[in-house]
Amino acid sequence: MKNSMTKNSIKLFKTTLIALAVSQSAHAAVISFGGQAATDGSGKTSLKINADNTINSVSDGYFVETFDKATAIDALPLTQDESYNVAGSSNGCAINSPLMVTASGSSVLNVRKGSSRNVAAAPAGDSSCYAYTTPSTVGVDSFVDIDYTNFLDSIGTTVPSLAGSNVNYLGFYWGSVDTYNSFEFYSNDVLVGKITGAELLAELNGNAGNQVADSSNVYVNIAFDANEAFNRLRVISSGVAGEFDNIVVGLDKRDVPAPTSLAILGLGLLGLGVGKRFKK
Repeated sequence: MKNSMTKNSIKLFKTTLIALAVSQSAHAAVISFGGQAATDGSGKTSLKINADNTINSVSDGYFVETFDKATAIDALPLTQDESYNVAGSSNGCAINSPLMVTASGSSVLNVRKGSSRNVAAAPAGDSSCYAYTTPSTVGVDSFVDIDYTNFLDSIGTTVPSLAGSNVNYLGFYWGSVDTYNSFEFYSNDVLVGKITGAELLAELNGNAGNQVADSSNVYVNIAFDANEAFNRLRVISSGVAGEFDNIVVGLDKRDVPAPTSLAILGLGLLGLGVGKRFKK
């Protein structure tokens, strides 16, 4: 990424977020690192929702997948899916969103609590349920796709104001980042962004596989523009393992409060200008 980003230099903002512009042909996504401490024992979560991984209202247009039964969102029409749970290590775990999960032939997705040597390590500070993918043959690049198409199709029925929404924000907690892990973001079959473990570690001066350091256990935020219509997340790993939790999506048809003053409007315009500087 660094070689392709000469004009899109990394900038450190006062908010301590590091923003990266990732371009694929005419598409672009802005990636930043930083969230808040989760108060439900899950380590880190997005600043877009409450610290305990709850949302104020579905009409706000933000939704979270924590892989814990306790934080299921009533408005989502889904019987909790426990088919990915690890026997004996997944008490209270489930996938709560109407997601399509598919894997390449050499990869699996699991949901569990706790760490298991040479299997998976819980993200730093995460004593709750989390997900991970690992290849059946170490060294072979494999992937799991998490598709939001069903979610987007169903949300308009349960929350009419969100009908026709696209995902323009995605966040997730990436645990013990390794160089053999990466995340890709798709609009159907079009790749609109990607972040690799090697790139993240280089930018944050992290150590691969460190299970406790903030520089290796990171909340990742991705903002998509109006033309991208993100709907599919791909988790890629060739080693043991790719761990993640607290996936938050934001929909573009959510209600946005009107500016209450000219000063706030000015800040909004300034923010738009900053965003443009990171795009080719």
